[in-house]
Amino acid sequence: MKKLTTSVLAVVLSSSFAVVSAQKVQDTAKTQDIEGVVVTALGIKREQKAIGYAAQEIKGDLITASRQTNAISSLSGNVAGVQVTASSASMGGSTRITLRGVGSITGDNRPLIVVDGIPFNNSNFNTGNTARGAGGVDYGDTSADINPDDIESIVVLKGGPAAALYGARAIHGAIVYTTKRGKGGKTQITLNSGVSFDHIYKMPNLQREYGQGSQDTFSTANINGQTFNVAEYAVDESWGPKYDPNLLYLPWYAFDPEFSNDYLKAVPWVAPKHDVDSFFKTGVTYNNNISISRSFEKTGVRFSYSNVRTEGIFPNSHLNKNTLNLSVTSQLSDKLKMDVGLTYNLNDAFNRPEQGYGDNSVAQKFFQWGARSLDFSKLKDYKLANGQQRGWNRTSWDNATLKYSDNPYWTAYENYTTDKRQRVYGNASLTYNFTKDFYAVGNLLGDVYSFTNDTRVAIGSQAQSGYTINKRNFSEYNYELRLHFDKKFGDFSINSFVGTNMRQAKADLIAAQTNGGLVIPNFYNLNNGAAAATVTYTSNYKRVYSLYESVSLGYKDIFFVDATNRTDWSSALPNKPYNYPSISGSIVFSSLVNAPWLNFAKIRGGWANISSDTDPYELVNVYDVRIPFLGFPRYSNTDISKNPNLVSENKKTVELGLEARMFNNRFGIDLTLYDAKVTDQIIPLPIDGGTGAIRANINVGEMSNKGIEVVLNGKILKSQDFSWDMTLNFAKNENKLVELSDTSKTLGLANAPFRVGVYAVEGMKYGQIYGTDYTYDNNGNRIIGANGYYTPTSTPVYLGSYLPDWNGGLRNTFRYKNITLSALIDRQKGGKYFSTSHMWGMYSGMLDKTANNGIRENGIVLDGVVRQADGSFVQNTKVLDAYTYATKHYNVVDAANVFDASYWKLREVTLGYTLPKGLLGDAISDVTVTAFARNLFTWGLAWDIDPETASYSSNNVQGLEGGSLPSTRTYGFNVQFKF
Repeated sequence: MKKLTTSVLAVVLSSSFAVVSAQKVQDTAKTQDIEGVVVTALGIKREQKAIGYAAQEIKGDLITASRQTNAISSLSGNVAGVQVTASSASMGGSTRITLRGVGSITGDNRPLIVVDGIPFNNSNFNTGNTARGAGGVDYGDTSADINPDDIESIVVLKGGPAAALYGARAIHGAIVYTTKRGKGGKTQITLNSGVSFDHIYKMPNLQREYGQGSQDTFSTANINGQTFNVAEYAVDESWGPKYDPNLLYLPWYAFDPEFSNDYLKAVPWVAPKHDVDSFFKTGVTYNNNISISRSFEKTGVRFSYSNVRTEGIFPNSHLNKNTLNLSVTSQLSDKLKMDVGLTYNLNDAFNRPEQGYGDNSVAQKFFQWGARSLDFSKLKDYKLANGQQRGWNRTSWDNATLKYSDNPYWTAYENYTTDKRQRVYGNASLTYNFTKDFYAVGNLLGDVYSFTNDTRVAIGSQAQSGYTINKRNFSEYNYELRLHFDKKFGDFSINSFVGTNMRQAKADLIAAQTNGGLVIPNFYNLNNGAAAATVTYTSNYKRVYSLYESVSLGYKDIFFVDATNRTDWSSALPNKPYNYPSISGSIVFSSLVNAPWLNFAKIRGGWANISSDTDPYELVNVYDVRIPFLGFPRYSNTDISKNPNLVSENKKTVELGLEARMFNNRFGIDLTLYDAKVTDQIIPLPIDGGTGAIRANINVGEMSNKGIEVVLNGKILKSQDFSWDMTLNFAKNENKLVELSDTSKTLGLANAPFRVGVYAVEGMKYGQIYGTDYTYDNNGNRIIGANGYYTPTSTPVYLGSYLPDWNGGLRNTFRYKNITLSALIDRQKGGKYFSTSHMWGMYSGMLDKTANNGIRENGIVLDGVVRQADGSFVQNTKVLDAYTYATKHYNVVDAANVFDASYWKLREVTLGYTLPKGLLGDAISDVTVTAFARNLFTWGLAWDIDPETASYSSNNVQGLEGGSLPSTRTYGFNVQFKF
């Protein structure tokens, strides 16, 4: 599920166009139409008017206005053609981003991230179970290490012609970040200090009329000579008695003598005063940054330090992020220039909450299986003096053994997780000018990090106790050399270069876990298991050699044509070269027509052919090292057979575009049409098990994406003190899996924990949800069986794709003197998701729909028709009891749990005020106070939850909600001082 929201085209166009005064003659204006430059592939700066592809730039100040802490999710609503899914429910969780749809069936569809020329590793280490909603921790993406406060600008290279020079890793586009450098003749100090608050917002609506149990009456127990009503404590459903303040019973917490105020004291059977919402805290994020920059005669230096500390909505959780950045630029001589940047990042998280259908997922306990009669103020006393857990889901009144679920506070304070990532990345660049037009550039680029995460299940938990730990290391170095020749010959111009690059990447993982449970409580060590620990080690290396060439020709600053080519030799593919050519061009036709109202206009077009390689060690079959058995080593064939004849996936892209500004730059349009096809997909297709493997990597399949992007922007009102700017965008992508293979027409991507799966299906849109549907008569009415419930299809069918039909957005910005107000509205239309929370929440009597309108007393008559003996249909009149209606949401009609993923969102609102200069003295040059809100309102939902929270990873597995925490609203303020 993805969103494409408002693009602030004004930033792009105002940075690209010189404002043309109405008093100037048209010819003069035409020669000054675009003087801005934009950073393109390999960090090379080009004039915006000269490029023949879509490359949209936004400034760093725009993404930091609402104090976003993630440089990827902050792109949402700011760039046309970009679809971002960033759940607000998790602390530093995953952000899925795609440019112009999904192109690869099983590969990574995310764009390449580049920071100051450094190819930035953006791995996601969530497990497959986490991604499919089957339980796990969302650790987020490693791109979270980018500090938004250090960003000067971002350029999004959406299509093949724009990103071809980056080669295989940019087959799905590239996002190029440029960080700030020292500038200005004097020392500049900028201090940002802000705080924001997260409040839970969207979550399933729960019923408050019936409590724990499976029967509508209590049983009784004689305890110490007295008879009490007792609940069905072992039942994790809420089909129990209706609430009645005159009905007394012994709650789950009435059986521990050390809690004397509650021991054997009956209480009224009423809805809890402190419900699920009271479990969640108000999340708080403290965001502080200081930067110091100074430009000397020939040297610029900038240093910054950022600290972001988040205390999550989940109790006992926090995330601490520290970033140090140092950059130095220096003109060492008349011919030699140096540019060096180095960043250190430390991400330290404690107790990220589990999501999905898992033992430690509180969402599963709150919304799927649970007791609606629990008062959370009582659950806070989760432990006895001897360390034993006090749980609501005890086996019986006289047996405290937990049946299914832990106390959620035990989960939060005893079964916690930790993770830490340390990262260093940097670049060192030398530029040597042989002449004014001929120069050489040498770059050394490095990205190194280590990531450690562990999980704990305490002794006394419902699940078996244990400890797991994973340690990862990653490093990548790029060594690049380029020779450039740029010159103007009268009306002609040429910008050209040739270059070479060597890339070396290494990754390894040590994973270990205890077995048989822990022996000593609260001692989390691999040697504390009842049996020997299991330890595995994996590593991989990859090397790519590259050559690339580029030439751009211009005539009279009106006609431009570019041609590029890159050739890679990858160790992951057979030893032969792979070429990535592209050609593009543009015509600034506003310089050819006499139209005083037209300030600037150009048409552009491009074609590219890019390929993508694969992971290391996919060519030759080797033995797989398995876990030893009884101390003896084990080796076996791999599950996926290797293929020595693999070739790279191939993507051909064609795009056409129009850019124009008119009426003294009061109105602008940016229109792009594109058509992209990816062939020779590398897919693990099923094979005969007699070969010793169950799948084999094969080059087959074709995926198509065709789309349109439209951005309109206008200055609605403008005066000396007031302005109103508006930007409207619309993007529609038509995705189709044109062909899979001769032998297979479907490929499973993932299955939800109990029902349905997500598939790639030949002839259909990618990401189809596969499950049983309603059956219909010829008039489209749902058919109901003799039992009063809907009749399912005899076999599963495809219920829709998780990909949206289209996205749009609207941003309005108002400025009055020193006050700025900006608001962004997002719209997503279409897409589907399956909800496990809805399925089990109905089954267990948790959701409000199982109690609304007196359904438990009166039953329900479902809307539909009943087939008669003669084959005709009549309107259904059969009354179905609530329990049967609700429990049939499982294992009957899966479509009952599939929902439209459309939404409207007030994504962002900011209100800023800049104090008059000099108000606080000469030492402070600027003070700006900003109040902001994010995810303020969401409406137009098919069901209670925010569809974006149905995403737990940034890979291709989407649309499977397994148990999500509530979405959040964020409010905050920030103060910026400039000295």
